[in-house]
Amino acid sequence: MNQRIAAVAGLILAAGRSSRMGRDKLSLPFRGLPLLQHVINAARGSSLARVVVVLQKDSCLPGLLDLNGCETVLVSRPADQAASFRAGLRAVMDDAEGCMVLHGDQPLVVKETIDHLIWAYSQQPDYMIAPVQEDLRGTPVVVPRGWFPKAMETQGDAVVRKLVAMPGLTLRLVKIHDIGPYIGIDTEHEYRRLLARHEARPAAGTAA
Repeated sequence: MNQRIAAVAGLILAAGRSSRMGRDKLSLPFRGLPLLQHVINAARGSSLARVVVVLQKDSCLPGLLDLNGCETVLVSRPADQAASFRAGLRAVMDDAEGCMVLHGDQPLVVKETIDHLIWAYSQQPDYMIAPVQEDLRGTPVVVPRGWFPKAMETQGDAVVRKLVAMPGLTLRLVKIHDIGPYIGIDTEHEYRRLLARHEARPAAGTAA
């Protein structure tokens, strides 16, 4: 019998201040597209039930992006990452069976990784699901529906780290061999390294 796939909503956090970069990092070009577009494309091509992108109201990003098939949540300049997360979770919490939190600055995340994490969550929908490679944890993560109210209490930055550490939550770590979940672009150095190492390489992903 085929396993039923849970209706997981994807929540892409893209309203950050890019304070460490000093410029709008999500609009920076990578493989001919803005960084954020790669995350959107991977999410949109996956088996996520919905894709919600959280953006700043005054952002130039909507004019640069293909958001077809996505929903957007516009927020005033957020005080912290948790404000963006709460706004996005509020938009999906009534009908989603789980919420996958994706970072807009991880352009190497691929749809195969997203689908594998959804599959793992569908097996154990009471668990938080997170990718791991050796001892390195990554993003995206899937928050169980039963923990939405507690997740709405999250404050500050480093949202994923705080979600994974919620007291009483059971965490399932899923081995993901692709590098996408472990590479985020926060600084100019990281962006230059991304271009040097991955600009010319085709996107590919494997999960196990």
